[in-house]
Amino acid sequence: MATALLVPEPSGPYPVAMQVRALTDTSRRDPLDPTGRAQHRRVLTSTFLPVERQGHACPVKTVPYMTPSVADAYGDEAASAGLPSNFFGSFEIQFCDTARNPGYRRQRKGYPLVLYSPGFGHSRLLYGAMARSLASQGYAVVTVDHPYDAKSVEFPDGTVVPGANISEEDAAAVQRVVQVRKDDLSFVLDQLHNNSTLDCLASNFPDTIDLGKIAVFGHSLGGAAAAALTRSDDRVLGGVDLDGMLVDPIKSLGVQKPFLLAGRVNHSTTDPTWNQFWPHLGGPRMELAINGTKHGSFSDRPLLLSTIKVPDGARGGIEKELGTINASRLDAVLNGVLTSFFDFALHGRRDRLEAISYKFPDVSIQRENL
Repeated sequence: MATALLVPEPSGPYPVAMQVRALTDTSRRDPLDPTGRAQHRRVLTSTFLPVERQGHACPVKTVPYMTPSVADAYGDEAASAGLPSNFFGSFEIQFCDTARNPGYRRQRKGYPLVLYSPGFGHSRLLYGAMARSLASQGYAVVTVDHPYDAKSVEFPDGTVVPGANISEEDAAAVQRVVQVRKDDLSFVLDQLHNNSTLDCLASNFPDTIDLGKIAVFGHSLGGAAAAALTRSDDRVLGGVDLDGMLVDPIKSLGVQKPFLLAGRVNHSTTDPTWNQFWPHLGGPRMELAINGTKHGSFSDRPLLLSTIKVPDGARGGIEKELGTINASRLDAVLNGVLTSFFDFALHGRRDRLEAISYKFPDVSIQRENL
C-alpha cells in the first residue's frame, strides 16, 4: 500500500511479534449466531509476544492495521467524525518477524499473560496498537474477537462474520453478550494450556509464556467481561475495567481478587454501576481517573489521529469523543497504570501502584483498598 500511514512504534524496550489464529470451540454451539445454524463457536485471536533483544535489530514485518472488511465496517464512524471513510484502512502496523530470524536463541524467559476483550460492538483490531504497546513492556497479550458482537470479524480463510446488531438498550441481550465473552475468554485460556495449540499461537516465539501469571482487561463492555472472567476462572489472578459499565450478574456478585477500575474523570457520577459494583469487590481494589480522557480514548483512535492533521471542522467532535490528552502521553499513562496493576496482581508488588499518581500526575486515585 504505497500511500499507507504507519502506526507509531510502541514505547517499550521489547520488539513485539504477532500471530493471528482462529480457534473453534467444539463444546459450544454459537449462541449469538442470528441464523440459528447451531454451528460451533469460533473466535479470532491476535497474540502479541515480546522478544528479547539479542544485540541485533529484529526483522520487520509490515501488515495492514485492519483487514479490508473490518476497515470498511468502520467507514461510517470515520465519515461521521469528518474523516475519510477509508481512514482505518489507510494504516499499516509493524511487528518483529521472528520467522525470518532463526538465530534468536530460546531464552526460556516466561512472560506473564494478559487477555483482552474489546468494547461493545468493536473489533479487537481497534486495540492492536495498544496491545502491542503493552507487549513491548514485557507481557504476552492475547486480544479476542467476539463474532456477531463485533461489527465485523474477518477470519484468515476469508470468512467474514458481520455484527448481529445487538442493541445496547436490550439489558438481557447485553448480559448474554457478557456471558458469551466470558466463555470465549475462558476457552482461549483452555487452548493456551494445550501445548499443541500454544505452540501454534506462539510459533517462532523464542521465549515462553508463564501460564501461572494470568490477568485480563477490557474496554467498555469488555471491562464487564474481564470482571466476569476474573470471578469465574481460577487461573486469572486479577482484572481491569477500562471505563466500562458493569452489568448483572457480575455487578452484584463482585470479585474477590485484585481488580482495577480506570477511566475518565467523573466516571462514577455518570455511570452508577461502578458505585454499585464497588461494595462487592472483596479483594484489593482501586479506582483511578485519567485526566483529559473520554470513553473513546481507551482505544487506538487517539494514536491513529496523531499521525494526521485533523480537519478543523472535525476537531471539536473528535475531542468530545476522545478527549484532549496527547496520544503519546496517553500511551505512557495507560502502560504505567496497567503494568503497575499487573505487577501487583501477578507478583504482589504494590509500590508502583500505590505511587501511580506521583509518577503520573494525570492520574488521580478516586478510592482504594489494597
